[in-house]
Amino acid sequence: MHDQTTLGSPMRRRALALFVALLSVTWAVLALSGCSSGATTTTSEATPTTEATATTTPAEDQAAFPVTVTDDNGVEVTVTARPERIVSTAPANTEILFALGAGDRVVGVTSLDDYPPEVADIEKIGDFSPNTEAIIALEPDLVVGYSGNEEALQPLVDAGIPVLILNAASIDGIYTDMTIVGNAIGEPKAAEDLIATVRVELEGIANTAAETGESPKVFYALDDTLWTVGPGSFVDELITLAGATNVAANGPSPYFQYTPEELVAADPDAVILPMTVFSTIDAFAADPRFAALRAVKEGRVYLVDDITVTRPGPRVTEGLTVLAKALHPDAF
Repeated sequence: MHDQTTLGSPMRRRALALFVALLSVTWAVLALSGCSSGATTTTSEATPTTEATATTTPAEDQAAFPVTVTDDNGVEVTVTARPERIVSTAPANTEILFALGAGDRVVGVTSLDDYPPEVADIEKIGDFSPNTEAIIALEPDLVVGYSGNEEALQPLVDAGIPVLILNAASIDGIYTDMTIVGNAIGEPKAAEDLIATVRVELEGIANTAAETGESPKVFYALDDTLWTVGPGSFVDELITLAGATNVAANGPSPYFQYTPEELVAADPDAVILPMTVFSTIDAFAADPRFAALRAVKEGRVYLVDDITVTRPGPRVTEGLTVLAKALHPDAF
């Protein structure tokens, strides 16, 4: 999920991986005496799939501790012992942890977490914003946070708890986050394997889309006020991999707001709407401002599972499949 603080009030209320990078993208304790694993942290500023899963790797593939990693904020975080009690403050982070085989070590997640099913039984530590007190009560030895969580998580940093901040802005950024988490939890080989799996699956989906020979112009709506994805967002990359052209690809930022006039002028071949905002296609297609759009007249307005599309984690392959199926239904 992207830095959702830039998406305006409707997007913050909805998902803020995307994707959670959403989102995600989505996010990110301990009392001074409460770390059950005995891990401590030194933190300093640096210079500034189908479902893809991994099982716990053999001991020879696990990292020796202490390990130092650099998070997406450029902060070096040292984890002195293998984390056994991990808190995640974003759904994408949680999915990465489970995909790396560390699900049994996750003791806290947000109320927004919905995958894998096991998260339903894990203690909740907040929603868009983490509850510091709830996290401390869980006595974690690692917190995997998300951009926008920094202020709430600062007391944990001050207490010497390892806190990683993730904020994948691109597909490569998702891979980087998998590597960061894999190294921090002692599963670097699992992270390598997961990345390799995701790469292969993305390539396969993209090849199938390319074989259609089609490249429709697409407008991707993040909400009902025409916020969309522009250059530098991983959803923009997914649109390209899905065999399409993002009409907002030359926009001013990764996430910005179109005007109705701009959308009419762009006249996309297809419009993709988020299921979390629109209950029916008619809610958009019946708008008289958009009646003349090619996508409306030709019946190419689609509702998609936007949570999966915008969540920057191991199920990015599923997000790409969602887009590809909508745009090339005969190929998938």
